[in-house]
Amino acid sequence: MHIRIEKDSLLNAVAQTQGVVETRKTLPILSHILLEALDNQIILFCTDLEVGIRVAIEAEILEPGAITLPAKRFYDILRELSPSPLKIHADKDLLLTIRCERAEFRLKGISKEEFPQMPALEGGESFSIPKKVLKDMILKTIFAVSTDQTRYSLAGVFFQIKEDMQMVATDGHRLAIVKMPRTEIVGELTKDAIIPRKALSEILKMLRDDEESTVVRFLGSQIIFQFQHATLISRLIEEQFPNYAAVIPKAADKKVILNKEHLWGALKRTSAIVGERGAPTKIELKKNQMIVTCTNMDLGEAKESIDVEYEEEDLSIGFNAKYLMDFLGAIEEERVMMYLSDSLSPTLFQPLGRDSYQCVIMPMRI
Repeated sequence: MHIRIEKDSLLNAVAQTQGVVETRKTLPILSHILLEALDNQIILFCTDLEVGIRVAIEAEILEPGAITLPAKRFYDILRELSPSPLKIHADKDLLLTIRCERAEFRLKGISKEEFPQMPALEGGESFSIPKKVLKDMILKTIFAVSTDQTRYSLAGVFFQIKEDMQMVATDGHRLAIVKMPRTEIVGELTKDAIIPRKALSEILKMLRDDEESTVVRFLGSQIIFQFQHATLISRLIEEQFPNYAAVIPKAADKKVILNKEHLWGALKRTSAIVGERGAPTKIELKKNQMIVTCTNMDLGEAKESIDVEYEEEDLSIGFNAKYLMDFLGAIEEERVMMYLSDSLSPTLFQPLGRDSYQCVIMPMRI
């Protein structure tokens, strides 16, 4: 293999694949990146057997070929080189030489045959979705995905396409659900699928703020996101997602209208005294007033009040402040509506006047 390519072009492509590289060394080959030169482009591919990223970039191919290289070491070398054209050559003994101006590196590779094969990217059922819509839906749900490895069905976002399109995530303590009209997508597909958190985290890195659409393809037990020069392939979580609709409060009789930035600031400031202890944040509701309190038994107490619209009886309730801040950080609207009934029942949060995005948070005992 013998190629010439711009350093920044190759560095950016390698950076896109880094997130899926297996770092636990369960299979050493999964810490590698496949570099394949053919026609007038280079194909880069990394996978952990659950999620894979394929990137294609243009290059001058003097001699085609393929090799797998230690991904992190290859990336670190490229990052330190000057922004000049690279000459890359791999000999029959799989020794890769990288030349850039006066610098020269040699890196031992492994045969392509030892690396997992790239899955097929064609066929199946597909639709297209604007990048901005996809990014917004992921950002509004991914924070609620469970990190408990024993609850496999909650380890991803439930993606459902029927009369409308929605994403749902829950970790058992909170639930986030966002809905979009079906008119935002192109295609007749109907589908239910659970997409792993890792795949969606990588998708967020790949989504740029432009007007283009992304092709989403379902192929057997896999989902494929196709961009102009990059493709992400992920296994779906083949489990039954819980009945999330049963969690959404239907009879909450108390309503609070508040300013997002005011609550965010109060939570951020009062949480400073808690540290890593994870103590609940106490919310006291009085007539047109909310008092936010955090207590650290070793250090003391922090308290701040904000103006709200509330006309019901006094009520105190405890929350994990991070859960509240995750929701507030996912919305653009200035005003928020809270629906609650008592100090032990789930509380529903949503932007004022918009029920297409909702977050249900379970209270903590105070």
